[in-house]
Amino acid sequence: MKFLLSLVYDCALFVLMLGFFPRLLWQTVRHGKYRKSFLSRLQGKGPCPTSKRGVIWLHAVSVGEVKALSTLTPHIRKTCPGAFLLVSTVTETGQDEAKRLIKEADAFCYLPLDFSWIVRRFVKRLNPDLLILVEGDFWLNLLKEVKKGGGSVVLVNGKISEKSLKRYLFLKSFGQELFQKVDLFCVQSEEYMKRFLKLGVTPEKLTVIGNLKYDIPAPEPTDAELAEWREKLGIEPSDLVLTMGSTHEQEEELLLNALKPIWNKYDNLKLLVVPRHPERFRTVEKLIEDEGTQFACYSALSKRKGNEKIILIDEMGVLPKCYRISNLSIVGGSFVEGIGGHDIFEPAKMGIPVLFGPHMHKQVELSQNLIQSGVGKQIPIDELTAILEKYLSHPSSMKEDGEKGKQFAQKVMGSAFRTWKAIERYATSS
Repeated sequence: MKFLLSLVYDCALFVLMLGFFPRLLWQTVRHGKYRKSFLSRLQGKGPCPTSKRGVIWLHAVSVGEVKALSTLTPHIRKTCPGAFLLVSTVTETGQDEAKRLIKEADAFCYLPLDFSWIVRRFVKRLNPDLLILVEGDFWLNLLKEVKKGGGSVVLVNGKISEKSLKRYLFLKSFGQELFQKVDLFCVQSEEYMKRFLKLGVTPEKLTVIGNLKYDIPAPEPTDAELAEWREKLGIEPSDLVLTMGSTHEQEEELLLNALKPIWNKYDNLKLLVVPRHPERFRTVEKLIEDEGTQFACYSALSKRKGNEKIILIDEMGVLPKCYRISNLSIVGGSFVEGIGGHDIFEPAKMGIPVLFGPHMHKQVELSQNLIQSGVGKQIPIDELTAILEKYLSHPSSMKEDGEKGKQFAQKVMGSAFRTWKAIERYATSS
C-alpha cells in the first residue's frame, strides 16, 4: 500500500510539474527567476557533511521563514558546536537572505524536488540526524527518507491556514501519512494547535510556543548611519517618510492611487517603494513613471534632481533601513488576494505605525495582536487615503502609536529560547 501511495505521489508531482513548466520557462527567460534554483533542485546534489558530530538540516521556504529561523540558529550552535548545520530554501531571495543572516550555518542549498529518487539520493548523502521545518512546507518523500535514515523531524514556528486545513481534510489519508512522520509540532498559537488536532496529530506531539518572528532583532544603526542614509535618499529632517514595503503586482498601482489626493497637501511627504521581488523592479519603475510624480531609483541616485517625491528601492536587503527612517509604513501582500500578508511586526517593533490590507490569512494572529496593541491598522484600500490624511495631519499620533509597537515587542519576546528548549533533545540525542 505504501509503495502504491509513493508511486501515485511521484506521478501526481510529475503532472503538476508539467503544468508548471510553461510558467517556469517564461519567468526564467523574462525575469531570470528560478535560473539558479531550479536546476539545483532537480539535480538534488546535497553537500557532504564535514563533521561527524551530528547533522542538523534546517529548512525555510523563503525570506520570512529564514528570518524566523535566524533567531533559533544561535541557540543550536551554542548547544551543538560541532554539528554540521545545513540551511535549505526554496526561493532564491530566501537563499540570499539565509547567507546574509545565518552565520552559524556550514552550508546552504536549495530544497530538492520531492521526487523519490532525487530526495533519496540527497538524504542518503547528507544523512541528517534532525530535520527542522520552519512554519510548514511538508513533503512526503522528504519526511519519509529522513525517518527511514533514523533522523527526527520537528516543526518550529508552526502554523496552518484554513485553506490548507481544508485541503488536508479532503486528502485525509495523505495528510495522516504525512504528519505521522513529524516527531514534534511547535506551533505559534492555540488556534493552529486546534487545526493540527483536527488533522489527527496527537496532543502529545503538539506544543504552543509563540512566534519566532517576535525575536528577530530590530537593526540598531547609529544616528550617524541614519543621517547618512537619509542624505543618500535626499530626505530632509523635516520630511515625513512613508515606506511601502514588500509590495506585489497590482498593489503599487492601488497604493499610488490612494496617495494622489494627498501629494499637494504635504510638500514634505516622501515615499519609499520597496517591491517584494527583484524581477519586478523595472515593471514598478515604469508604473511610477507613468503615474507622473517625480521619482528616482535607488540604483541611479547619482541622477537625482532633488525634487523627487518617490524613491523606488530597487535593491534587496535594505527594507529594514527604510522602515527605520520612516514615520509610517504600509506592508504589502495584503491588498490583493492570494498572498496572505507579510511581516508587519518588523516596522512595528521599530516604533513605526503599520497599515495593512484585508488579505492577511497567513498572519491572522500577528495582525490581531498588532491591532489590539494600537500600532497596527487593517484597512480596505478605499479607506487608505482617509487614514493616511489622519496620520499625516497629526504627526504626533504616528509617534504615539509607534511607541505602542515597541511596548508590544518587549512583551512577546522569548519564543526562540522556548522553541530550542522544546526541540533540544532531538538535536543532542544523536
